[in-house]
Amino acid sequence: MSKISRIVLVILVIVAVAFVASFFLRDKSASPVSVAENTDNTQVVVQLADGRQCYTYSHAATTEAPYTVSEFIDMTITDGVVAGTKKGTQAGPDMTNGYEGTITGTLSNNTITDIFSYTIEGSQNKEKEIYRASVVGIEKLRYPLTEAAGILVPVTTEDFQVLSYVRIGCEALN
Repeated sequence: MSKISRIVLVILVIVAVAFVASFFLRDKSASPVSVAENTDNTQVVVQLADGRQCYTYSHAATTEAPYTVSEFIDMTITDGVVAGTKKGTQAGPDMTNGYEGTITGTLSNNTITDIFSYTIEGSQNKEKEIYRASVVGIEKLRYPLTEAAGILVPVTTEDFQVLSYVRIGCEALN
């Protein structure tokens, strides 16, 4: 193994150890997501609670889905009301762009229903979204969309894909 390969490997190991350590050493008492007591070693879905929380989603391009997508959600839940921002990028064989906007909605039965009002390539759009709590964060229920009254609305009678968003810290690491 070359000297440069060893150095890169050492750096990757250090970054991985720092990431794992920061996850286990963070203050869990201030977390706006609660996890039910788990005594039988089964995975438990988190309960979304009041407070600020952030999530990330990424998808590398594949033959079936040829776009690389990266998204970041920063939201606050207060007494069942959800408000925040969402921004992302997508890059594929025929286009590359970024988008950002606001999310406003409600939390009920561990499910968020919101309207994502966003700008993409100078165009204003709105999409109704549905997220549910999961073991590691939230999952977007991605249904086929139809337009109704100027808003893209999920067709909930159709099959959907699950997009997993992982909960992350809201503050950038330096």
